[in-house]
Amino acid sequence: MPDLEPAVIAVELGGGEGARLRWAPRPADNGNDAAPPSPWELDSEPDWPRVDSIRLVSARFDDGGALGAVVARPRGARAHDEDVAVTRLVDAEGELTEGSEALLSVEYDADGAPRRIGLELWPESDSPPLRVAADRAGETASQDGREAVPMRFRLDGVNGAGLYEVLRPE
Repeated sequence: MPDLEPAVIAVELGGGEGARLRWAPRPADNGNDAAPPSPWELDSEPDWPRVDSIRLVSARFDDGGALGAVVARPRGARAHDEDVAVTRLVDAEGELTEGSEALLSVEYDADGAPRRIGLELWPESDSPPLRVAADRAGETASQDGREAVPMRFRLDGVNGAGLYEVLRPE
């Protein structure tokens, strides 16, 4: 799989920048159940008084495509329809699509660990959504306010591997 160029992704909340991250997609399947290194780096400290959490999704697909999503939950938001999402989808030919809207749903197991995620992406506001699904493929790793779960992804019949991560203020 070719390396993809890193991208800076900014999330705007209420007219100001809530978070700025750098996404450097790379193959995520390291052959075991351990969480691989994160392809995400904070470019600046999130505006934690305005942000409750930041959820990150990153996947590389068997056809060479990649997915990156930043989903920020504003402080006081109660459901995913209030989240602010920024997505990048790179297809097998290297074409980039930035979504106009995205909804991330997470299913948790009895211990409160993420078991499955679903991500609906609208490439354009009037287009049907693309649906991405992922199942946990290993144990959750926690460090410095960041939780990371290795996941197995599916998009339009193409398999992939990656991470679901959650950032919270320390």
